[in-house]
Amino acid sequence: MEPTETEITPEQKDVNYLQEQLEQTHYDVYRNVSKQVLSDSLQKATEVEPQFFSIAVQESLALIGDAHTYVPGILYDNRLPLDLREIDQGVYIIGTSEKHSSLLGQKIQNINGYNISEIAEKLANLSSKENIEVLKRDLAMYMVSNQVLKHYGFSHGNQLQIATEKGITEVEIDTKAKVKPLRPLRWKTTEINDPTFVGNNLYCFRIVGNTLLFQYNECTNRNHSKEELAEFKKRLLEATDSVTSLVVDLRENNGGNTDVMKDLFEAFPENKSVYVAMGRNTFSSAIHHLLYLKKNRNAILIGENAGQKPNRFGDYKGIVLPNSKLRVSCSYKYFELLPGQDLDVIEPDIKIPVTIEDYINNTDPLNQWITDNL
Repeated sequence: MEPTETEITPEQKDVNYLQEQLEQTHYDVYRNVSKQVLSDSLQKATEVEPQFFSIAVQESLALIGDAHTYVPGILYDNRLPLDLREIDQGVYIIGTSEKHSSLLGQKIQNINGYNISEIAEKLANLSSKENIEVLKRDLAMYMVSNQVLKHYGFSHGNQLQIATEKGITEVEIDTKAKVKPLRPLRWKTTEINDPTFVGNNLYCFRIVGNTLLFQYNECTNRNHSKEELAEFKKRLLEATDSVTSLVVDLRENNGGNTDVMKDLFEAFPENKSVYVAMGRNTFSSAIHHLLYLKKNRNAILIGENAGQKPNRFGDYKGIVLPNSKLRVSCSYKYFELLPGQDLDVIEPDIKIPVTIEDYINNTDPLNQWITDNL
C-alpha cells in the first residue's frame, strides 16, 4: 500500500519534488540513467541519517552523468584543512593550513589506515564521471570532506590520521583555518611587475620574447568595469602587432560566460600562430573558447587533458528543496561543440604536464616551453 500524504516524510517529499524538477528543468535527465534507477536511488537517500542527506542526494545526481548537475556546498563545513590533486595516479597535498605546511607536496598513502584506492573507489559514487578528468577532480575535492569520509565509514571523529611516505600526521578538522594552495600556474610577482603586463587577476597578458601570453582565469568580468574590459581588449589586440605568436592560457579557467571574451577571440589576427594551454580545470565556457580557436584560428593545443567533454550538458538553474532547503544545480542546455563526435577527452596536441615538482618549486612548465619553442 502506498503511504498517504501524511505518512510521507519531509525527506521523501524533497526527493519527489527534486525528481519532478529535474524532469522539468534538465535537457535530457534520463540520457544516462533510467527513471526507475534514479527514483530508487533518490528514495534510498531518504533512509540515511539527516546529516548525510546531501551526500546521498549527490550520489543520485551523479547517476545523471552531468558535471553541471550536482549538490554545491557539501564541502563548506567539516572539511580537512587540505587541498588535494591527482597527479600521475597519485593523490598529492597541494594546499594546507599554516599548521600543516610540512605536508605540502606529499603523496597520501592512506587516511585512518584506509588505502587511498579503497577510499577513491567509494567516493567515485559522488562523481558524474562525465570523463576521467572530471572523476579525478571530484575525487580530490570530496576526499577533504570529513562528512563524506564519515558517510562511507572512513572517519569516525574530527581528528584524522594522514599517512604519507614521510609518516603519519594527525590532522584535525578546522573550518576556520585558511588553506593556502600551491599555485604554480598563477603569475609570479616579477611577471606581474613586467613592464609589458596589462590586466588583473581574471585576465591579463604580457610579452615573452616574440610571444603574447594571455592568461584568462575565469569567464567573468566580476568586480571590474566594462570600460576596463574594453581597454584591456584594445591593448591586447594592439600588442599582437609586435609578436609572431599568441598563447591563450585557459588552464585555470573553469568557465562562466562566453560572451565576456567572445569578441576578442573573434578579432584575433589570422596571420599569427595561436596556441591554447589547457588542463583539468579548463571547463565549461573555457571549452567553448578552446574549440573555437582550434577550429577558426588553427590553434595548437598544449598542456594536459581538458576538464570536460566537448559534447555535454551545461548552463544551470538552481533547485531548492522545500523542506531541507538543500540547493541543487541543474543543467538545462545541451552543447554539441563537436557534432557527430563522441569524444570523451580533448587531448593536447603537445603535452606539457604539470608535475608535483612544479607545485613544490612554484614553477610553470609553460614558461620554459615558450622559451624553448617560440
